[in-house]
Amino acid sequence: MVRFSLKIKLALVVLLLIGTVSTGVAGLGLMFFIKEFKASMASRQYSVVTAMAANMDDRIASAQRELVAVAMSIPSSMASDPQRLQRFLDSRLDLHQVFSDGTGFYSPKGILLASAPGQTLFLNQDFSSREYFIRTVGSGKPYISEPLISARGNLLVIFTAPVLGENGSLIGVLGGRVELAEENFLSRLGQLRVGDGGNFFLFNDQRRMIVHPNRDRIPLPLPPPGRQELLDRVIAGYEGSGEMIGPSGVAGIYSFKRLQSTRWILAAERPLSEAYEPIYRARALVLYSLAALLPVALIFVWLFVGRLTAPLLAFAARVRSMGEGTSFEPMPLPSRDEIGELVSAFNAMMLELTSQRRLLEREKSFAVQLLQHSAVPCFVIDAEHRVIIWNKALEELTGIGAGDQVGKTEAWRAFYEEKRRMLADVVMDGALQDMADLYDCYADSELIPEGLRAEGWYRLKGKQRYLCFDAAPLRDSEGNVVAAIETLQDVTVKANTEERLTKMVEAIGESEERFRRLVELSLDGIAILVGRRFVFINPAGSELLGCQSPDQLMGREMLEFIERESAQLFLEQVGYAEQGDSSAPWIEERLLRNDRTSIEVELGVGPFVYRGERALQVIFRDITERKLAKARLETLAHYDSLTSLPNRVLFFDRLKHALFEAKRYQHPMALMYLDLDFFKEINDRFGHAAGDAVLLEAGQRLKDCVRACDMVARMGGDEFTIILTKMAEPQDASVVAGRIIQAFARPFLAEGDEATVGVSIGVCIYPDCGDDLDGMVRAADGAMYRAKQEGKNVYRFTPPVQGEGSGVQEGVTA
Repeated sequence: MVRFSLKIKLALVVLLLIGTVSTGVAGLGLMFFIKEFKASMASRQYSVVTAMAANMDDRIASAQRELVAVAMSIPSSMASDPQRLQRFLDSRLDLHQVFSDGTGFYSPKGILLASAPGQTLFLNQDFSSREYFIRTVGSGKPYISEPLISARGNLLVIFTAPVLGENGSLIGVLGGRVELAEENFLSRLGQLRVGDGGNFFLFNDQRRMIVHPNRDRIPLPLPPPGRQELLDRVIAGYEGSGEMIGPSGVAGIYSFKRLQSTRWILAAERPLSEAYEPIYRARALVLYSLAALLPVALIFVWLFVGRLTAPLLAFAARVRSMGEGTSFEPMPLPSRDEIGELVSAFNAMMLELTSQRRLLEREKSFAVQLLQHSAVPCFVIDAEHRVIIWNKALEELTGIGAGDQVGKTEAWRAFYEEKRRMLADVVMDGALQDMADLYDCYADSELIPEGLRAEGWYRLKGKQRYLCFDAAPLRDSEGNVVAAIETLQDVTVKANTEERLTKMVEAIGESEERFRRLVELSLDGIAILVGRRFVFINPAGSELLGCQSPDQLMGREMLEFIERESAQLFLEQVGYAEQGDSSAPWIEERLLRNDRTSIEVELGVGPFVYRGERALQVIFRDITERKLAKARLETLAHYDSLTSLPNRVLFFDRLKHALFEAKRYQHPMALMYLDLDFFKEINDRFGHAAGDAVLLEAGQRLKDCVRACDMVARMGGDEFTIILTKMAEPQDASVVAGRIIQAFARPFLAEGDEATVGVSIGVCIYPDCGDDLDGMVRAADGAMYRAKQEGKNVYRFTPPVQGEGSGVQEGVTA
């Protein structure tokens, strides 16, 4: 990262300040000038268009008055004589000058009776449907029409005045036409200029142009609503000035004023480039002035800051040249300003620091000498675990000189054969949790704050010595540990005299520690209840109960966490333990976790003494995985791994149970022994994977052929057995056997091809074939082999069942 000097930073800050202030002042002044100039320009242009609107109102009113005066001069006798009317209109040259497209006289029914000068094309035509005629006749007052399209395709405006008879009745209508494309008092408005490039134009509320300097623009309508906000406001009634893009497509300042006589809107437009030219010149002047001012200001600021910082640079050079000795020569004051104050304060600080350094050096030397000549063996390590002091008493005790230890991290060599941490290392690292692994006997120091004490037998200089170690951290003024001191005491005599007592204390301490660690590290939940409420629980127990910490359970009844079905068993265990001195038997129960999910546990309750009062110790362990494993083992032991059907073991157990039920309730039962026909060809042709698929399908078909209370088992290979219980009569076995043969008549799918597999069935009926399990199986097996010998894909009964011939080869495959 680029680093700048203080001189550059000050110069940049001052220059930035000057530039910001100058630019801000110039910008604000320019903004004020622009705002005031625009307001003044808009006001002056609006005054012009207001005056022009008044002038236009006067001209329109004058033309209308002239037409009304002529209408009033027409006698009633002339209204019914078209020839006299024509001569009259031809003689009125004053009307010809005002109405460029001529004048005309209409009868009360709207028929054009006369038209001047010499326009006979529309004579005797009916104009009664025209709006200007209807308005004049209806109101009896003069009227000025909106722009109309003439027969020649040009826009025109018609002035009308009613002609009244002597009795005040309407005898006709006099009209004057002004074509906007010709030279007249309206079209001359478009020739007037506003400034050098501005002009006037006239339009109405229907957005139709009436007068425009560009006559080709007159037939074209103004932009529709929503295109120009200012235009929409003007048509809605606004009068004033504003900026927009006008009909000519040029951005400009526009002023609008409505004519009082016709409600038409007079507009003056002036291009922004012309109207705001003084603004552009003022803006350029400000920019050029700033561009010229800033380089001059930069040079001035650079020289000024350089002069200010020169003493500071000299002061910094003198500071860098200073050594680290204990003497200091004050620097001369360069000036009496702030830099001089800084130098003066620095001199005072350095003199104080030099004095303090000398004092510290003396105190350090005294402390080192004190430790070196102390009768108590000790050593000191720094933050890097290097020995910095190894006193003479320790040299005498260990036989190792300070020269072999100071500056190294090998203080352990004096006491141990292998590298390990000393008590001072533990204090330096704050690794108090390792004390149990390092020392058999340890405790907090009784005399030294934050200190530790440890004891033990050590071999020093060929003799066994019992040493006491005390270690404590050494902190700086900010509280950081910067070193650690460890002292040693040879208490071999005392240790020998108190050896037996010490061993007893050690044994008790070790036992308590082991018990505590055993409880804390146990995977079983261990809780202590007083008044059947939790007063202690280990982390494993709180985790089993779904709590993040044991504190969440303190004071709560354990019965809250026992499922309703297990509550009675738990209360019996608690009552047994409270009444006697022995533990209640372990029982499998269900606990409710804190999130109200259940967990299966094995739970035991026994009496306990907790802090001098009777309590209960509850131990519980999660047996969910054990029960799942037991269920899996039972499944593997009793079910076939391929077809998931009961295997031989479960078959004999179910057969024994079925035979017992048949004897008890005196109803017949049947045992079927089945063997698949042509299964070997499936394995040989398609492989063992296809054979396994056929066995799966065969097992499913057999299950589909029997009831839910019957059992299908696989004995091994391609042999299956079926136990039919609770039969109404022995002949029901024939129905099931026939159903099975029909089910196996459908081909099997092996590796995408169809394969035919039959089944030979031997049937044994109880009680005709006896009640010996092995005998029944042998009898059914024999009947099955007889079925194979007699053609396969049939069923045969074990004699002496009557009507064996009824087992004709049903379902024989082709």
